[in-house]
Formats: sequence, structure tokens, C-alpha cells
Amino acid sequence: MNKRYDGRQEGNRETTTTVYARWTAYEGSPLRKGDNYAEKTHIFTVTIVPERPLCVGMRVRIMATSPRWYCDPRSDADEYDAYDAHITGRISGVAGWKGRKVVLEVINECAMNKVKKIRLRVPYAPEATVRADEQAFEGSREEAHEGDLYTDAVVKTSKKEMKCRATTCALPWLTLTGEGFLEEEMAESVGDRPGIPRGRKKVQNILVGWNGRTLA
Repeated sequence: MNKRYDGRQEGNRETTTTVYARWTAYEGSPLRKGDNYAEKTHIFTVTIVPERPLCVGMRVRIMATSPRWYCDPRSDADEYDAYDAHITGRISGVAGWKGRKVVLEVINECAMNKVKKIRLRVPYAPEATVRADEQAFEGSREEAHEGDLYTDAVVKTSKKEMKCRATTCALPWLTLTGEGFLEEEMAESVGDRPGIPRGRKKVQNILVGWNGRTLA
């Protein structure tokens, strides 16, 4: 039986580990016309060392990365932008291996993101990317090479971006108004304003001719 990770060992509250990864592909066949992307398993590849070594049972939050020069050509090649992918959940197990990478399964708990099945391809580097004492990794393949990890990467995140809150995640305006707001009838709409006869206020049309004269 796998040794379950207990985040409370690191404090009174369970720790959620931030993982920087890039979206790689869909599991299996590519997305075809008519397919529902949310029903597909999404694959992310990790090349940046996470906050702490990963293991089965650990809660993770995925920050998706992209080269900063995509939006700013003057940026350094080592600079990356990161945005909240709204994927927060627990590592449920090991799906397999791909070369020197261990493939971890994550069940997404984000209430706002319909994608629920995630796989993380993580270079197998004990005590760097994964826990060395994790029994699920026993009989593992070849360890990662130095070039499998991007140690020079500089990741920049937006402080204004909404952070995923897993099962309680919602759009900012919805948290203020409540879901009932969507079902309430609007008391006032454009063109139907109280106090204005027949709902619309007549405005005189003013046209300006080419010679600068005003035509009414």
C-alpha cells in the first residue's frame, strides 16, 4: 500500500504545493470536431522544480507557463509568464512512465473548470521533483538528466489574477451577488426606464452637412 502524504506534517493547515507546468496535449487521440474538451484527460509537463517534492496524496495547484517573449519579444529567453490554470486537487496515483518522466494523476477540484482529469509528466529526480520515499515510485525507470529540468527559468505571475479556490471557486462578481442573481428579473433595462413615457426618451436628430451647416 502506498504511503499517503499528510500535509499537516508541515503545519496545522494542509499545504497546497504550487506546480509550474506547460500544457502539452490531450491523452490519446487529438481533439476532433464534436469532441468535448472537458471530457478529455489533459497532459501537463513539468520542467521547473516544484516548491517541494511531489508524492501520491499531495494537494497541488497548477500554474500554466508560457514563454514571456510570446507577448514581449524583448524578454529574455529564460523568462516565463504563469497563469492560474484553475486546476487544484490531489495527486491520486501514478499512471505510468514516459521515458525519464513519471506520470502522475490529478483529480481537479475546481468548481469553475469543467476539466477534471489531469496528468502531470514529471522528470524523475528523487528529492528534487518527487519524494524519494514514495512507495509508488518503487521499481522506477531511469532518473532524470540535468537537461530535463529548467533550473534557469524565471517565472513571473500576476498578483491581480484570481486564485483558484478549488471546490469554492467562482467568478468574482458571482461571489458578490450570489447565484440567485442569474434568475432575478431586471427591474430596469435599457429603453424601459421608469418615469419616461413609453419607455424611451426622444432625442432630436442632429446632422452636420459637408459645408459645416447644421441640419435638423
